[in-house]
Amino acid sequence: MTDREPADDAARTAPAEPEPGAPPDAQAEAPPPRRTKKRAKRRDAGGGEPGQPRDPELARLVEAFERGDYAFVRAGAGRLAKEAERDEVRRAARDLLRRIEPDPLAVALLVAAVALLAFLSLWYWSHSHASP
Repeated sequence: MTDREPADDAARTAPAEPEPGAPPDAQAEAPPPRRTKKRAKRRDAGGGEPGQPRDPELARLVEAFERGDYAFVRAGAGRLAKEAERDEVRRAARDLLRRIEPDPLAVALLVAAVALLAFLSLWYWSHSHASP
């Protein structure tokens, strides 16, 4: 049988999801989404992000970055960017450092908001107000 309906293929490959109105315990029992073979092979091979060089310390830093441990990443990536033997590892460590820096536009807008608040506060306190 080579003539299959496309809907049959989609029904077989898509994981079963509970209905939106189902009780919460039925939603909790839904199977987790399947990972692709390529992603599983890449994780099993020890490689980090695609395009990242294979280095055990860099892999630890990428895992910490994904967990949200930015203090560990800042300390480790700064040291790795200075002491790494390979250029690719140094570049990857600098890229991790760049990713945890705050956005320059957000910093500028925050400074502008603080300056405006200070100016308006000083203006209010320096001018006399008549009692009603």
